[in-house]
Amino acid sequence: MKKITLLAMIVVMLSGCAAGPRVLTPRENAAARLTRQGTQLLEVGKPDSAIRMFEQAIGLDPSNGQSYYYIAQAWLAKGNVKEAQKFNNLARNYLEKDLVWASRVAQQAGQIAGRSK
Repeated sequence: MKKITLLAMIVVMLSGCAAGPRVLTPRENAAARLTRQGTQLLEVGKPDSAIRMFEQAIGLDPSNGQSYYYIAQAWLAKGNVKEAQKFNNLARNYLEKDLVWASRVAQQAGQIAGRSK
């Protein structure tokens, strides 16, 4: 009984030490802002401008998989399946551990495959 109580106390103490959400660096914040701007450009039918935003975002934060996902969308909007596939593969590499984003990347891959026929 003492071991169980001691173990429970340790678990409670350690759970209070768990790190909260990770704080983004200034470069990551800037990249996220550029990605948001790029998505807005993409939504209004400006894929070329959007691609430039996503390229800047990737330059600041090469590990942001969402930038790769959206640049793949922009290339897809332009009809360039080869570029879309390249960036979709990169998005998959960076987003594979996030179930929601991994699903979106897989759906995008399906769209790309459908257009490559």
